[in-house]
Amino acid sequence: MQDHPYRTRAAETVGLRQQLPLWVIAVIAICCLVELALVLGNLAYDPRLRTFVFIIGGFWSPVFWANQGAYPAQPIVMFLSYGLLHSGLMHLAMNMISLAVLARELKRMISPLRMFLIYAVSQIAAALLFAIMDPQAGPMVGASGAIFGLAGALVGYAAIVGLRRKRPMGQLWRGVMWLLVLNVGLTILMPSIAWQAHLGGALAGLLMGVALAFMPVRR
Repeated sequence: MQDHPYRTRAAETVGLRQQLPLWVIAVIAICCLVELALVLGNLAYDPRLRTFVFIIGGFWSPVFWANQGAYPAQPIVMFLSYGLLHSGLMHLAMNMISLAVLARELKRMISPLRMFLIYAVSQIAAALLFAIMDPQAGPMVGASGAIFGLAGALVGYAAIVGLRRKRPMGQLWRGVMWLLVLNVGLTILMPSIAWQAHLGGALAGLLMGVALAFMPVRR
């Protein structure tokens, strides 16, 4: 008996949705489409396209402090847009794989909405600490600050729940492992890594993870 190809693809799609929240799938899809557009645009249109997009979409500390940029809304928009941009395919792949792995782990512990809030707050906190610690730097791009937030939340949540309920600490160690993998991997791939953003995201996620561990569970 042969497998029906359409049924197989449908089952794979359902399985992916069960493992990952829809918003995570959407973030991964958008980041991939943006990178694809930049790669194709550089090849077919203008090799300076990526530089132009980074100017208007990356996070710039001077723009934050001056509260003005290339267009009126840039000081606000860049807090969202910088997390959808990446410096290349390797940077994108590392971040999206890490996002999928961490989201799958966190989905077992907290609701998709709470996970999204952690991701969003961590992305903002990552940019803020970057701006505070390096006021003249930019552009900063990448989702790693928000992803470090998910890793920090995983560590904080698993540690508190494990201690309070005397549960095995496997999820905690997996969170620590992914923090280390992210740090080492991104440092190798990107020598000019924005470690300030990683620190800001991780701290924000850790605090939110600890706070959520004391709150009622929602699914």
